This record gives sequence, structure tokens and C-alpha cells, in this order.
Amino acid sequence: MMRNDNTTTKRWALAGLTTVWLFCICAVHAQNKVTFESAGPEREVTEGSRFEVSFSLKNAAGKRFIAPDFKGFRATAGPVEMRGAGFINGQSYSHQTWSYELEAGKPGTYTIGPATVQTSSQTLRSQPLTVRVVQARQQSRNKPAPGVKDNVFVSGELDRKTAWVGQQLRYQIKLYTLLSISNFDILDLPRFDGFYTVDRRRFDTRTQYETIRGKQYAVRILHEIALFPQESGELLIESARVRVGVEQPGGLGALLGGTPVLMQTQPVKLDVKPLPEPAPAGFSGAVGHYEWKIAADKEALSTDDALTLTMAIQGNGDARRFANPRLELPEGLEVFDPKAREAEEYETGDQFVHAKTLEYVILPKQPGTYTFMPQLTVFDPDSNRYRTLQAETPVSLTVTPGPNYGKDQPLTDTLTTPAPLQSPLISFWKTTGAWLASPILWSGLAGIALLAGVFFFWKKRKRQNPDTPTDTPKRAGLKEARERLKQVSRYIQNSDSKVFYHEMLKSLQGYLTVRLDLEPARMNKETVQEKLAGLQIPEQVAKTFLTVWQTCEQAVFAGQARAGDMQTTLQQAEWAVQELDRFFKR
Repeated sequence: MMRNDNTTTKRWALAGLTTVWLFCICAVHAQNKVTFESAGPEREVTEGSRFEVSFSLKNAAGKRFIAPDFKGFRATAGPVEMRGAGFINGQSYSHQTWSYELEAGKPGTYTIGPATVQTSSQTLRSQPLTVRVVQARQQSRNKPAPGVKDNVFVSGELDRKTAWVGQQLRYQIKLYTLLSISNFDILDLPRFDGFYTVDRRRFDTRTQYETIRGKQYAVRILHEIALFPQESGELLIESARVRVGVEQPGGLGALLGGTPVLMQTQPVKLDVKPLPEPAPAGFSGAVGHYEWKIAADKEALSTDDALTLTMAIQGNGDARRFANPRLELPEGLEVFDPKAREAEEYETGDQFVHAKTLEYVILPKQPGTYTFMPQLTVFDPDSNRYRTLQAETPVSLTVTPGPNYGKDQPLTDTLTTPAPLQSPLISFWKTTGAWLASPILWSGLAGIALLAGVFFFWKKRKRQNPDTPTDTPKRAGLKEARERLKQVSRYIQNSDSKVFYHEMLKSLQGYLTVRLDLEPARMNKETVQEKLAGLQIPEQVAKTFLTVWQTCEQAVFAGQARAGDMQTTLQQAEWAVQELDRFFKR
């Protein structure tokens, strides 16, 4: 085909077109009739859809173009002016076209009046256009519904009609054509309100064929997106707009490129179902197909050692809704919050997958033999029920006493006879009498008294003067954060767990904004943990604060708002904030 010719041929062709254009400017009036025509949609359009109208002047050069009144429509683009010239059957021709993109309003029949163009010798008017706007009809969610005359159209399609909250589904923009297509351009993607979206980079772009109403269309996927519904109910995916270059027959049409045609997909609706209630206590928030593997680094250890349990999880649900599994351990074993060693999202086949590797550190407190079974609870959309994944075999531990086991307890019941007590006064004079007579001591005491006087004078001046401008906002911010934390307790009385955890998280964010000088947009568990470690906050204080933080995040973002944990979470938060205040005061 001509589009595949070498560069030299294309340069000669373009040079030839330039020569033809210059020749036509001089001779076109003497050879062909001058016309001015309008063109619009060949059939009815739906309300809210967009279409194109054009006004073409042939065999003349327009000096002034006056657009018609588009009453009943909204012009969303234009005018776009295009010029061209050439030869057909030995005769030269030229054309000059003004195009507009219009958006249809309410249903009805509308008339677009004539446009006007002035040439060097006359004024021309185009014929009026009649456009019928009909009410939008819901299109099949999985199959397009072309008209009899549709040779090319685009369709937005979902791979399922209904879905669960958090379940992954696929949205595709497809091109159906009976004509040769030179190029395409996606102008606007739909709005995906109520969805978390991830663009697919690897999808099948091969041309396939499908027969619709007796016509065999060439079908190609133009764009693909993975969707995760975030709320239940009926969600609407609006139209996408696509510009397609349709090749015209003949060698000249192939050289000049395809004629642009503006099209849009029909809106698509999706029914999203809420997850069944009540959810199991150990539900992780994951919806989809999941696999996991469990591995312990040892089977026998002492009370002075620690066990590392590695958990590798992989699934196709919404990674943002996934909460780390909680281990139910026998009494005598203590577990810390897991550490994410690896976390990634990637494409595989026709879906997105997220994978996570967690490490749990388990400390044995008492000797003995322990057995426990880790579990991961997910919601399986295929069976419409919650499913609990278990390790292939239980984790078994044999714990022996370590060298330090029991050292904090008395080893025997034998009582030792205490040494005779001396009079405190006699002992004091024996050890410090000579030192009290030293002049060095009295000089030091005088220095201390002087420093104390300076300190109390500074405190008095500080009470007389308000806080400095830089200190006042900080104090106000801390006061506001503490007050907000106090107000959280009222949501426990109302048993409103969702609001409780949301307000708790906001109060902690406000507190850290002042204490750590950290913007809320940059706050996450990892950043806060790094900041606290850098300030050398006591380990137990930092651990408690981060536990509260993780509990609140799981409640807000993963739907793990457990009403029974509210009182404990509040007590932990108040204690952690008090300890942090003491640390910063020091």
C-alpha cells in the first residue's frame, strides 16, 4: 500500500500535491462549479451525545465564514478549518471545510439554519440541517447494538453485569469496523465515580472478528482498565469519546490520511452488591481469588529466642482494602505486628494481582509444646460466601527453658540475716563531715543559687508576657488535637464505630502535624514509624501509638470497624499521647 512507500516517494508525492494546489488556485473557477454545502448526522442522535456538523466550500476560496445559530445544541469544539485540493478524472478541485462538534440537548426535532460564506465574487448560503434528538436508551452491557447503516462504531463494555464491593472487573473500549482504519485517538475517558481504577498496559490488541446482525466486524480493543467498586448500588460509567481516522477509497485518500470521525460509547451501568453481613471476625477485607504460603524459620527454640513466621499472600482483590491477618496464638506465645518485607502489584493474564510478604515475630514466654493454625479469611465472589484459607499443616513449636528463664524470681526461700544498722546521722557525718567544711562546696552552692535566681526571674517574665507568635499556633494546635481526642469517647456511647475510628485517625493526624511537623498528606504508618524512631521515642510508646494507627486505618480503609475494640483503642491512644507529651517536654 502507499503508506508503506519509502521516504523518497513520499517527498515526491508531497511536492506534487503542492504543485497541484498552486495550479488549482488559478484554474479551479474556470473548470468546476462552486458549491457550498452542509453535512450532519445521517440518523437520529441520543440526548447528551456529541456529533459533528460541517460546512464545505468547493472550488472557491472563502474570505469570510459566518456560522449558523446552533439553537438547541451546545458547541463543544470548533470551528476546525481544513483545506484540500487535487485532480479527479483530469479535472482539478479544491475544498475548504469548517467543522463543529455539538452536544445534543433535550429530545426533539431541531433545525440548524444555513451558514454563510463570502468569496471574492459572491456570497453563498448552505442548506438547513434537520437533526432529531431521541431519549437515551440503555444499551446491552456486554454487546453493542449497531444500527443497520453502522459501518464503524465504538463500544464501552464490562466483563460482567454485577459485582461485589472490592471485586476486580474489566472495562474495555472496543472499535467495531467494516472499513479500513488508519489511526485512532481516545479524546476523553469516562468518569469512574465510585471505582478505584488501574490502567492496563498489557492487553490483547490483536484484531478479532465478530458477527453482529449478519455483518462480520473487525474488532479491536483500544483501551482497558481494571475497576474495583468502592460502594454498593447502581454505578454509572459515562461515555468515552474517540476520534477514528477512516480511510477513503483511492490512492489519494490513503496518502492524505484517514478522514476523522468523532464517536462516543454508550454509558454503562453496573449493579454492585454489598458484602454479606455479618462478616467473620477475622475477615481481611479481601474480595477475590487468593493463595498463600506459611513458613516458620524453626521448630524448636528456647524462651530466650524468637520465631519468625513468614506469610506470602497473593490475590486479585483491591489491595487498598486488604488488612494483614491476625494470628490467634495459644497462651504463652506473644506476637508483634507484622512487618511487610515485600509488596507489589503487577499484571498477569487478564487481571491485576497484588502480592505481599509479611513477617511475624513470635516470642515464647513459657516452656512447652505449642500448636496453632494460621488462617486467612476472604470473600469468594464465585461462591458468594466467605472462605477461610488455612496453612497446609499446623505450626508446631517446642519451647525449652533458656538461660535467662525465671531469673527474675527468687531462687530459694532461705532468708539471710540483715547486717546491723547504723544511725543515719552518724553514718552521714562519717562520710561527709570533711566535705561540708570544704570551701569548694560552698562556692558551688552559691553558683547554684545564682542560676536558680536567673531561672525564676525568666519564668516570671514569661508569665507576664504572652507566648511568642511561633509558639502560640503550636500550643493551639496541640490543644485542638487533645480536645478532639477527648470528644471521640462520645461515639463509643453511641456505638458508632465507623465515625469513632474516622475521628480518632483525624485527631492523631492533627497531633502529629504539630509534634512531627508532618503534613497529613504524607502521613502513613511507615512514615510515622520512621519519624518516631528518628526521635528515639521509647519503643513501647511508639509500638502502642502505631498499633492504634493501624487499627484506625484498617477500620477506615478496609471496613474493619470493630465496635468491641473502641474502648481499648481509646485507652491506648490516650496513654500513647500522654507519654509522647512527657517525652517532648523533656
